[in-house]
Amino acid sequence: MLSRKSVIACAAAAAVGLGQLVQGAALNGADDYGTDSHGYYFAISGGQFPTGSTPNGDNASGGTYRFLVDDAVGWGRDASESGVWQKDDWYSDNAGIGLTLRNGTSIVYDNNGLEADAVTPASAVYYDSVAGNYPTGGHGAVTAYSMSNNYDWIYAGYFKIVAETTVTSLTGYFAYNTSPSDGLTAGFDPSDPDVRFRMNIWSNVSGDLLPTDTDSFDGDVFTSDLSTGTFSWSDTGYNRVGSSSQQDIYRMTYTLNSPIVLQPGEYWFSHDAVLVPEPGALTFLGIGASALLMRRRRRA
Repeated sequence: MLSRKSVIACAAAAAVGLGQLVQGAALNGADDYGTDSHGYYFAISGGQFPTGSTPNGDNASGGTYRFLVDDAVGWGRDASESGVWQKDDWYSDNAGIGLTLRNGTSIVYDNNGLEADAVTPASAVYYDSVAGNYPTGGHGAVTAYSMSNNYDWIYAGYFKIVAETTVTSLTGYFAYNTSPSDGLTAGFDPSDPDVRFRMNIWSNVSGDLLPTDTDSFDGDVFTSDLSTGTFSWSDTGYNRVGSSSQQDIYRMTYTLNSPIVLQPGEYWFSHDAVLVPEPGALTFLGIGASALLMRRRRRA
């Protein structure tokens, strides 16, 4: 069962300066690294609907989850899906990728309630992933694979701003388990020196719920690739508990050196991890294509 922990882990921060900006992979139709040696970065979904329950995670409502994949064939999908945003059908109790926006110390947008100062606290029912424990029938917190230069795939989640909003920091949430044998993260470590992080915001395509295609993994409204600031991470104190595995829910925060202003409208948010060594410096596993497809997971 989910519970607040009595001790919250201290934040580990990684500074980002002008000479250290990390860029997402170019869309080249191939997995850039394709290695399992650094584990998997999985973003946590949000379960609150601050701007109303329509749309929600179910495509019947319009949908709040989209994915961008570089090598769709490698994921066992149609080649036409490579390089352009695709709609993905999730559960109606999922609001989008978990997101908290702040202006200074004040929360100005929150679809998850994981923060102690959130207007509406998180539901212990929603963030418990043991099947059968939800009023909605067993869905709860879903995780989304997001690594734009490994098996090049990211998710973005819908959010809506109803008034002009100044933002000084963006927070997403990810699954973390220190065990290398964890069935979801496989030992992903946010302090791994070979791992960096990115955040992006896309505008919405007019007349359709889709992020704007930019021919890259960078957002057209905001990208940390071109904005200086500081990434930091820490334990929220909540757990994602499944029938066979458990992960801490960690926050990933990007604090901007200069604020951004979002105008009222519909947007898409993502955060992802990237690997930074040259490919030859990584440890590649000699696994066949069929085994690789078995290991690839989009949501869990």
